[in-house]
Amino acid sequence: MKSTKIILKPYVYLLFNIIYTFPIAALRDKFLKPIIEAETNDQVVAMPVLKLFPKGDSRLAGAIPRDEVIKLFSEILNKRIDEKLITAEAQQKLIIYSGGVLRELIRITNECCRICLRLIRRHRDVLIDDAILEEAINDLRNDYTLPLGRVDYGILQVVYNKYMPEDPKQSEFLELLHGLHILEYRNRQIWYDVHPIIVEILRDRGLINGS
Repeated sequence: MKSTKIILKPYVYLLFNIIYTFPIAALRDKFLKPIIEAETNDQVVAMPVLKLFPKGDSRLAGAIPRDEVIKLFSEILNKRIDEKLITAEAQQKLIIYSGGVLRELIRITNECCRICLRLIRRHRDVLIDDAILEEAINDLRNDYTLPLGRVDYGILQVVYNKYMPEDPKQSEFLELLHGLHILEYRNRQIWYDVHPIIVEILRDRGLINGS
């Protein structure tokens, strides 16, 4: 009888950390908040939205965004896109459209890249410029507009004008916060603003002033 030698390899244990993320709106829910805090041993870390402008400055004509945020987001973009493939003007506008949200920065960038890929298939040289960025923003603007109703527009108007909702526990407000239609910023106090793309929607509808 032919014998078979079996070699049992030792188990390999990998040590790693898992980071769970959840929408900021969950921390406003009276039912979910205590459960989350209990299950995480109250080790929830809020990931703040980076403030591109001091509170109120984004409403001013010719407002200059914070240089440190522009530099940080530019470094992130340049790791994904060669600097030669995007104009400096389009890059800065893209960052401002993100509202200081990293997820939105990547989302807008991906939309620009999808447009470029379509052009490449048509054997055209492409560069992410103002025209490509505007087409990407138009596509995303439609995505943002579709779920909005009369109550939502009312909440967005209030937040735009007052930097706070009338009722931060209102379900519609929490849904807008979850959908990034409204962004939360933190200094000593928490305040809110409307996503830059939504601002344009409100202006187009004549719901807020400004050009």
